[in-house]
Amino acid sequence: MNTSVSEDRRSNHYLFMPHNYGSPHADLEKHISGLGLRRLDFERCAIAGEVIYTVEGDASPTSQQEEEARIATLAYALKELGDVEDAAEFMRCLNAICEDGDALSRQIVARHYYHEIADRGVSEVLKEMAILAMRLASLNAAVEMTETELGPVMSDHFDAWQDESHSDSIQRFFAEEVESIGRMIRRRRKSASFIYNEDTEWLNGLEASGVSIDELDAAFTHVDAMEQYDEGGAVIVMSSHERTVSCGRIDPEISAEDLPACARHLAGQLRRDYTDGVEIKAMWDEIDAQLEVLFPVSGKTTNGGRFFSHANRELQHFTRQCLEALLDEYRQDFHLTAMRTNPLYRAYYGEIREAVDTKTVGEVMKHAYGARQSGELSVKHLITLKTAARLQRERLARAPISGLAHRLMTEVLTATSAKLKYLSWAFYGDNQPANPIHTLRSQLKSRIWDAIKARKQQSFASGKAA
Repeated sequence: MNTSVSEDRRSNHYLFMPHNYGSPHADLEKHISGLGLRRLDFERCAIAGEVIYTVEGDASPTSQQEEEARIATLAYALKELGDVEDAAEFMRCLNAICEDGDALSRQIVARHYYHEIADRGVSEVLKEMAILAMRLASLNAAVEMTETELGPVMSDHFDAWQDESHSDSIQRFFAEEVESIGRMIRRRRKSASFIYNEDTEWLNGLEASGVSIDELDAAFTHVDAMEQYDEGGAVIVMSSHERTVSCGRIDPEISAEDLPACARHLAGQLRRDYTDGVEIKAMWDEIDAQLEVLFPVSGKTTNGGRFFSHANRELQHFTRQCLEALLDEYRQDFHLTAMRTNPLYRAYYGEIREAVDTKTVGEVMKHAYGARQSGELSVKHLITLKTAARLQRERLARAPISGLAHRLMTEVLTATSAKLKYLSWAFYGDNQPANPIHTLRSQLKSRIWDAIKARKQQSFASGKAA
């Protein structure tokens, strides 16, 4: 196996960034031969800068008709024209004009006529489209029609379009459109889905734990105000059945593990000094002083003689280069730079990470939103704090429960139906202030209330089955 590969397995940099020795084909073959099972990740993913992404799709691709541009759909026509009959007539004429065309031609024709409608009006352009559609249809007509027969035929055609029993009626047209949409969302292609919302779970937990109406109302107001700062985990949609999904980032080529063992603590010191706002010159002065102690280049020996170490000089130079590379990465990290340049952000982030109760996390985020309203925090800072808060709530929710919480959980799980009703009453609000549940942290209360809900649902299901 490739030696360089085995040495760099602590990061994913070697996996996605092959060494370049001047022969792309040979370099790729040599790189793949040393990956083993990791070759699957290398071939499945792609790199865009420092972002690792993959292209995912449904089991069966959609047809060309389903891939047509939005501009040539009924929904777009309804949005642009604003009238149901005008939109239906526009789509009927467009289908007739582009009967033998592909998706691109439909898009070009539809865009042309939308521009014409904006300039000349709907009725005039629709009339022009209808005449063109009829002329195109007459080119392949099986029966010739004289000029005198054209007028009655047109009249009969538009009358039939209004007739529900006719094949060209507007009702039948909408039914075909609904059927087309149904084909687009069949099998695994979903038109909509419920996305897990951490804020909703938090609000449900507050409601279940028996907070007051004022506190619950303030929580709803806070969540509604924060929605505008949520990016929602958007992905880049490539087509109706393909999309790119971010899988992560490439690890830096140089990390603290590349430093000599006795100097690895300097990476942590550099990070702390950077986030604490220490001046760059003062940081390097302190690090250079420590490097002189760790790797002395010249000095006196125990016998009183003098020495000069070329090896220590190279180690100093190498360690300094690695620390400079790490500092450059810290400067490119938005979170670390925000910690350095904004003391308020640093304070809020520290409070979030030190919080041991989800209620404390919520209070910190309320203060952060107030700071955003007053202009002390930017939108990006608030989004980053919200992400940190979500992660901290997840850590607290997954932490082991205390002995008291375990006893209350056991009591709920083994309670009879009558006792379960009593526990629900005793745990709620201030009905029984002396109950030990009120001494627990918010995340533990939420877990106990989840157990109560599960027991009630189980009892209801068993009673219904009986």
